[in-house]
Amino acid sequence: MRSGKFRSPIVDTLVMKLVNQKILKPTDFTWPTPEGGVYLNDPARRVFLKHFEERISLKISHPDVSDLVSYHRIIQLQIQRYKQTLKSGTPYAGFRRVD
Repeated sequence: MRSGKFRSPIVDTLVMKLVNQKILKPTDFTWPTPEGGVYLNDPARRVFLKHFEERISLKISHPDVSDLVSYHRIIQLQIQRYKQTLKSGTPYAGFRRVD
């Protein structure tokens, strides 16, 4: 399982939404550090984390269960799939969100 498998549906889409809807503004970020890093200031970080928790709690479908489940649960289900792959040698079936 690649470590970035959930980055796009959870984090990237959230960041684009927060920027496009002007929930996060340029003034919410620090100036670049000498190493080139740019960071959220404390109030903006709290806003981001609130929206992140809402996003990761969003319920969607997963082929292993009949009910809608949160991304929290989907990550757990994918870990179970990966463990089963390691134990049995069967191919790993990665998660793909289907709308």
